[in-house]
Amino acid sequence: MEKLQPERVFYYFSKLMEIPRPSFHEKKVSDFLVKTGKELNLETYQDESLNVILKRKASKGYENAPKVILQGHMDMVASKTEDSNHDFLKDSIIPVIDGKYLTAKDTTLGADNGIAVAMGLALLEDENYVGPQIELLVTTEEETSMAGALNLADDVLEGEYLINIDSEEEGVLTVGSAGGITIFVEEKIGQEEQKDGYEIKVSGLLGGHSGMDINDNRGNALKVFASILDNLNSDITIGEFTSGSLDNIIPSSGSVKVYGAKLEELEEAKKNTLDKFKDVKGELKIEINEASGKSYSKELSEKIIKMIANVACGTNTMMKDGETVESSDNLALIKEEDGFIKSEISLRSSDNDALEELSKKIRTVIEDLGINYRIDSIYPGWEYKEDSKLRPLAQKVYKEFEGKEFDTIVIHAGLECGAFYEKYPNLDIISIGPNITGAHSPEEKVEIESVQRVYAYLKQLLKEIK
Repeated sequence: MEKLQPERVFYYFSKLMEIPRPSFHEKKVSDFLVKTGKELNLETYQDESLNVILKRKASKGYENAPKVILQGHMDMVASKTEDSNHDFLKDSIIPVIDGKYLTAKDTTLGADNGIAVAMGLALLEDENYVGPQIELLVTTEEETSMAGALNLADDVLEGEYLINIDSEEEGVLTVGSAGGITIFVEEKIGQEEQKDGYEIKVSGLLGGHSGMDINDNRGNALKVFASILDNLNSDITIGEFTSGSLDNIIPSSGSVKVYGAKLEELEEAKKNTLDKFKDVKGELKIEINEASGKSYSKELSEKIIKMIANVACGTNTMMKDGETVESSDNLALIKEEDGFIKSEISLRSSDNDALEELSKKIRTVIEDLGINYRIDSIYPGWEYKEDSKLRPLAQKVYKEFEGKEFDTIVIHAGLECGAFYEKYPNLDIISIGPNITGAHSPEEKVEIESVQRVYAYLKQLLKEIK
């Protein structure tokens, strides 16, 4: 690690790798940041959510320049290989240099988003720094609930510009992101009846991220089930229904047991469904086998079938460019838990009005069926700023630096920038970052030379903010 450049960026990144910091366990790393700030004689702030702000004054000649917030998050995803004995609450991440990449031994690396924190710390201590006042804002629980960003006070930041360093592709300038909500459905299963019937298994779809991949024709396993179940005779009941895993993942497989249906009508529904979904990506497979199990009531079975059939799923509206998704929803999962059948529906939009309209449409379906639900996991969007001063400057500096323009995008996924934009609506925000692949998995790696280029670019951008 000591041979990697920029030396101080990788020095601080190595320090972060020594500290266990999965989401919900950020106290040690938060205290390390506070200690580092005090050692550097910086103005230091730590709140109840363990967010940290470290402030460095402007260099000579930049006293009147717009103040800048550099932002990243301190937590990381804890994922390891099946044969690893790594304890994310006790053990340090072991770095491995693999050619032009830095990776970790059998675990996630934590470059998402430790590399941003390391860049910020290196800038804060740089004796040769030239630029405006900078505030390094490091948040908690980004990988789970964005609680750190959402709980940040609305009067602790001074900056006019915010540079988020949590993007994972060099050369891409993110200038907006979606907000969202999740609708949680919950119905008590009640008395179950043992019956003989058939089990339907769905597999072979690609799944994917419910934001980034929602417009990629990947299909949704719950919609496959809906196509089959909603076209069977009205006397059927179902049971042991399970599909999907998380609200931000498109379900790719699952199973349900069906009672009261004849094999020939199931086979006909299977044939029609395979034809209906013939153009989706992946290799959709539907299996029907004899099975026995516990059946839900007729009333509950009808509610579930009608819900998955009638709730919209996928792209709802597109942005003016005709290429970027503006609003969408993901019928994400169904599962049995603690005597209840539960479902989650994830909604996203970069336009608040479109999000409310979509939410109302789905709530109406659920309410008309008499199904219990609640709304939670709300996070705000980051709207594209037409009159940005930071965005054209970032483009200008990048073109001078690299000889080409940034690819400017608005992403259909949630970023902490939305929470900051809601609390500080006058902020001018961009998001950048080095090349990181395999984030959230043991295959995570960061390109070393990309870190060099992005850090050098960041220093130059700050220098030109006058």
